[in-house]
Amino acid sequence: MTEIPELCPLPQDAFERQRALLGVHVASELHSSPRRRWRLAAIAAVLLVGGLLVTPALGIGDRLLDLIQSTPGPPEVRTPVWSPDGRRIAFTSRRDGNSEVYVVNADGSGQRRLTRNAAGDFGPTWSPDGRKIAFERRGDAQSSVGALYVVNADGSGQRMLARRGSHPAWSPDGRTIAFMWRFHMYVMNADGSGHRVLTRVGSGQKDSLAWSPDGRKLLFLVEPSSAPRPVHGLVYGLRDDCGYCFRLWVLNADGSGLRDLTRGISGGFGAPASDPVWSPDGRMLAFVRLNTRHGVYVINADGSAVRNLTPKPRGAAYAAPAWSPDGQKITFAGERDGNSEIYLMNADGSSQRNLTRNLAYDGDPAWSPDGRKITFVSNRDGRYAVYVMNADGSGQRSLR
Repeated sequence: MTEIPELCPLPQDAFERQRALLGVHVASELHSSPRRRWRLAAIAAVLLVGGLLVTPALGIGDRLLDLIQSTPGPPEVRTPVWSPDGRRIAFTSRRDGNSEVYVVNADGSGQRRLTRNAAGDFGPTWSPDGRKIAFERRGDAQSSVGALYVVNADGSGQRMLARRGSHPAWSPDGRTIAFMWRFHMYVMNADGSGHRVLTRVGSGQKDSLAWSPDGRKLLFLVEPSSAPRPVHGLVYGLRDDCGYCFRLWVLNADGSGLRDLTRGISGGFGAPASDPVWSPDGRMLAFVRLNTRHGVYVINADGSAVRNLTPKPRGAAYAAPAWSPDGQKITFAGERDGNSEIYLMNADGSSQRNLTRNLAYDGDPAWSPDGRKITFVSNRDGRYAVYVMNADGSGQRSLR
């Protein structure tokens, strides 16, 4: 069994802070902080005491106040995912007060709430046969500690798979579920039996666990650690404390061959990553790089040939790249036009264009299995909801 070297944990919320400020997808719903607005208000109060907010010559006051007033909270609808047959979409929603798992038909009919839990349910993932949905249930409203559950797609048969765990991921054959808990990655049988440690992953935050299409490898993000880095300037009006942030790792399904794919980028310590996703043929990964060169990147599965597909405009934030089923195109969320929109490009980065073109928030794109449609989240009608559009951007409509 291989393992990631143990290092000291980092602050947990800096990564989400810089992205939530721009209204784009947060890498882990479980780790987002409800106190974000209060932190921004505290910063404003400090500057006010120092006289900055009332000094017109500095030009800081209005911009900072606008930032505080416009900082978005987490979208109340998140992570829409298509069923394998393309007939249904699962998602999470806080519309009834807590985060719960819902399912809706792809035409907007038959919406059904599958779970009911006072603390919240997150991260629905379909079994390969489309009959079940695995998800994470938070232990209580103040804790990120969760348990893993499975429920039938009609809402029946809900049961616990693991008392502690996060980020469940079905193997492509549906026989195995991988998950994280504390310092280790585990695998278990799909019925919840046979838990065993696959590898040690350290004490930092974990995210984005996913099997390769052929079931031979697993990718995941882990925030290893270091002492907080010095201030990198007020890039988003906030201190960047996240140090190395999340790093992208791949290992074989038997636990061997652990490899840090982001080590070679900018000397290994300048490329925090998020939102990794396998290409349909399993030969490449797309991910978002979160340092001063924000962008959607691709890298070979062996860690070679990393390339930025979105080198311009610089300074924009990006999130949630998703490959089309044929591997020819990639969608992603980006705020290069001033707010979060859904973009489409060829897999080599060419022919980039804005699909949504709406002043509201648009994020979390996901392709239908046949590649003809894209689902996403938007609040353009006054509240967050799941939307669907054709792959060319036409026919945008809400499924609420």
